[in-house]
Amino acid sequence: MVKLEKSEGLATITLARPEKLNALSSSMRATLGEYISEVSDDPDIRVVLIRGEGPAFCAGADLTDAPSTPLAWRERILLAQKHHVAIARMPKPVIAAVQGVAVGGGASLALAADILVMADNAKLVFPFVRLGLVPDGGAAYLLQAKLHAALALDVLLSGGTVTADEASRLGLSRRVVPANQLDTAGNSLATDLLALPSEALMLTKSLCSQYWATGLQGALSHEADAFALASTTKGHQQALEKFVKRTAN
Repeated sequence: MVKLEKSEGLATITLARPEKLNALSSSMRATLGEYISEVSDDPDIRVVLIRGEGPAFCAGADLTDAPSTPLAWRERILLAQKHHVAIARMPKPVIAAVQGVAVGGGASLALAADILVMADNAKLVFPFVRLGLVPDGGAAYLLQAKLHAALALDVLLSGGTVTADEASRLGLSRRVVPANQLDTAGNSLATDLLALPSEALMLTKSLCSQYWATGLQGALSHEADAFALASTTKGHQQALEKFVKRTAN
């Protein structure tokens, strides 16, 4: 389930499946895309906040309804990419408030936002290679653009994690707060942005994106094909079987 609330210029999109750590099912992905498009086009909305309900921001894709063919995987990856590109290209500032884990596509969703607010227990987890897959949702491009190529390679090739403390030290986020203050911090930042001239915010975001987002679309085209190919490999099948057995116990 995904919720959308609008109030005085602020749109809050909430991933609301806490019992599954907000893992994104196909239906949730579709609804998320609809809401991203809606708030982008709504002239009354000036700031967007993306958050997760419960102990985690987003556990990534819900693998219980995982595609069974490479082309189906490719279509799902293209859909996720479409959403994250829409966030990056949206003229309005987008804040992601992250607590607990943001895994795989959930981490990519957080990275697509303009400003990352993290609870002190937050972790961006990139387990793709451990599942015999490649990063999706623009994770490889976004992590390199917003962090550093060498650091991104270390994280992605090791199937690693970026903690809130590390994100702060590396400059990925300058807003790390106690977990019980995350909602307050996210809403406070949104309120601060709403008090600023919206035209200046829009133009500043556009100016900055000229630097880091120019190669995004080309990178994503290669990503979808690479993911579809990886989904056919023996390594992925073995890793997926181990994952399913582990989560079933």
